[in-house]
Amino acid sequence: MAKRRKGKGGWLALLAFWGLVLTAVAGLALWAEFGAGPPGSQEPRPAVADQAGSRASLRPEHSIESRRGLPVEAKPQGDPEEAATGAAAAAAVPAWRAFARAFDEADRRPRLAVLVIGLGMSETTTRMAIEQLPGPISLAFSPYGPNLESQMAAARAAGHEVLLGLPMEPANFPLNDPGPRALMTGNPLPENMARLQWVLGRGTGYVGVTNAASAVLRGERFMASSEAMRPVYEVLRERGLLFIEARPGERVTTAVPARAADLVVDERMSRPEIEARLVELERLARERGVALGIAGPSQVTLERLASWVQGVEFRGVVLAPVSAVVVRPMAEARP
Repeated sequence: MAKRRKGKGGWLALLAFWGLVLTAVAGLALWAEFGAGPPGSQEPRPAVADQAGSRASLRPEHSIESRRGLPVEAKPQGDPEEAATGAAAAAAVPAWRAFARAFDEADRRPRLAVLVIGLGMSETTTRMAIEQLPGPISLAFSPYGPNLESQMAAARAAGHEVLLGLPMEPANFPLNDPGPRALMTGNPLPENMARLQWVLGRGTGYVGVTNAASAVLRGERFMASSEAMRPVYEVLRERGLLFIEARPGERVTTAVPARAADLVVDERMSRPEIEARLVELERLARERGVALGIAGPSQVTLERLASWVQGVEFRGVVLAPVSAVVVRPMAEARP
């Protein structure tokens, strides 16, 4: 009797074992059917580099930044190893357009642009210009600024177009010293080109350069040498950059998009004189259709500019970034 009960218990244990096995197999089948998701759902997500590449392929006017009036991002513009790539990119969308502030080309009102030069050396005045001046006013930075990359990024985030000041030999050198990286007429060409590459590599996202390295340095002696300037313009052309001549009334190059200033806003450093010059700048814009003023980075100048811009568009002119007032070379077609 005991032997029969023992045999029956063995059969029951065996049945229990196979029942567990079948349950496990059924569970795996259900997981494979419903837990793994629909076909194709396990494909890997695109890599970050691919997403960045897709974004880079968009035309600037289609990007989120441009719709907000902000320029798009790019790699540092002065890397000599990327010169060929930069030249090819410039042929499609040059830097002066890719990093331009959005502007309505259909606006028929007289255009008035102001470029504040010599920023980056004083933290106080640089922050004041970025934060208190409206986005259409363009800002030029000294390449010698200690926090240049972050300051230029802050300016662009605030909607300003940014430029680099290009230090060049002034008329009264050595009384006025343009610094250790300045382009000098006495330097051999390779030395000047190396200095130019250093300046262009100091930042990113800028639309061009100006010969105003500071409020007093305009590079008159170097600019007077067509032989010295020719290779400079060639590099600017290859990189798709514009050029702003800070000396009123001077002829400008036709090699790149360029414009000369019509007047210096703070040539005489007093509130009444600055305000009178701004009135004159408005008059020139109405007469000529376009006007460009250059202003230094002093606190009094920035205060007067911040006050003046509050009502300027009610007086029949429109504030414009420098990219909207340059004269384009004949060979360059409009977008």
